[in-house]
Amino acid sequence: MEHIISQDGPVWQGARRGYGQLMRLAGSMLRIGAIGFGGGNALIPVIEAEVVQRGQLVTKRDYEEDVIAACITPGALPVEIAAGIGQRLGGFPGMLLAAAMMALPGALLTVLILSVLTGEQGAALQGIRYVSLGLGAFIVSLLLAYVLQTLAATQQAGARTFRAMCLVMLAVFLLSSEKNLYALLGWQMVPLFNLSVLSVLGLSFFLIAFLGKGCSRSNIVLSGGLALLFLLSGSHMVSFSSPAVHEAVGILMAVLGLRAVFRSFQLGGQNGGIRHFLQAAGRESVVWLAFTALLSLPALLLIPQSVSYLGQGFLSSLLSFGGGDAYLTIADGLFVQGGTVTAADFYGQLVPVANALPGSILCKILTGIGYLAGFRLGGVSWGLLWSLAGFAVSVAASGLIFGLVARLLRTFHDVPVFRQISLWVRPIISGLLLNVALSMVRTNIETGSSLLLPSGFVFLLTMGLAAICLYAIHYRRLPLALPMLLAAVSGLCVALIGVPGSM
Repeated sequence: MEHIISQDGPVWQGARRGYGQLMRLAGSMLRIGAIGFGGGNALIPVIEAEVVQRGQLVTKRDYEEDVIAACITPGALPVEIAAGIGQRLGGFPGMLLAAAMMALPGALLTVLILSVLTGEQGAALQGIRYVSLGLGAFIVSLLLAYVLQTLAATQQAGARTFRAMCLVMLAVFLLSSEKNLYALLGWQMVPLFNLSVLSVLGLSFFLIAFLGKGCSRSNIVLSGGLALLFLLSGSHMVSFSSPAVHEAVGILMAVLGLRAVFRSFQLGGQNGGIRHFLQAAGRESVVWLAFTALLSLPALLLIPQSVSYLGQGFLSSLLSFGGGDAYLTIADGLFVQGGTVTAADFYGQLVPVANALPGSILCKILTGIGYLAGFRLGGVSWGLLWSLAGFAVSVAASGLIFGLVARLLRTFHDVPVFRQISLWVRPIISGLLLNVALSMVRTNIETGSSLLLPSGFVFLLTMGLAAICLYAIHYRRLPLALPMLLAAVSGLCVALIGVPGSM
């Protein structure tokens, strides 16, 4: 009997530690989802601070692998990263739990606000907008802190590599930020490039893969020439713009990049892992589909149109390259023009609510469409059933496609090209996050305008709060909760005190 107890004790203790770790993970994802104003790329440093630095749940290398996979796949980026972390810590249960907790706060708040009376909804939404002014500044400080950490880390790689990484960061920022820069400066100019996030990442990964096999003069000339031709042919400069050339060069770069990746696989001696990858990916896909079926079962049993809605939800998620704004276009084409929701409900209610709340735009919009469409068909109960189905689809579709790419990176992490991607991904992401910081400032100004606040006041408030929070986070190393609370309270104070010129 004593022998059995001595054997079972460590097992029971291990199970308790595993359960406790999953609960910590769920709590972390829930907190991030609740403060995740800005969504998408803006949450990369927030999640890193929570699970790598504060919680030490995963290593920095593991986290960056998941960031790479999330950035190059469609879907809700924060949900994808959460799924990757959860899978590492708790297998399939951890994957489902972390992804669902990340998406839950924004989706739940969306349904709650859509379900209240119009007058109360307006008051609740206005309060959220004031809080979002402060939290927007807080997110800006987190993004800048991430960039400063990147600069500190790259300095350790040597002066030459540091200069190269700074140039990469600057190039990524300039290529992706024209629209936001012109808007903030008040310039009525058409961006020359203004590449989407997907285009920037595609170009970056092509250069990494192609030059990773050797930086000979011929390789540099060929890759540089293709990159320049890709940029010019896709620009708004009449003399160089050519959609056909742009598409053809993009295809050529994809072919050359994939060829370099396959050669890298051969050099890495990783051919034996393909069968294992396929088996594991198949099991993970079944889990995501079962998750969707379970949460959607009430809607499938009671509402005849549910299968069509679920199919459109999966399709919209798989097409959602380019972040929240890009998803709005896809949702308009599938759900508004398709007649699932009216344009008045979509643009008059759902989009303003989703933009004012934390969390992934994709998850909030798809959940909100489910509620509005179900409510129109059969009242509140059907609205809640379809919103649950929409929530399930948004999480599962994001997790499914991400899981395939993430597992590919994990299985073949010793392949030379993936080592190069891991080296350069942080400067690339930092350049994109600088653009996200600009976008957050611009969003704050637009939110302030909707509240009749002067643009100059909102800009100074945002930058001042961001500077205070950055000092607290990066230099004083204070817990994130303190500057976040300060920022949120500051937004509420603006509502309570009032601003001259806002009436």
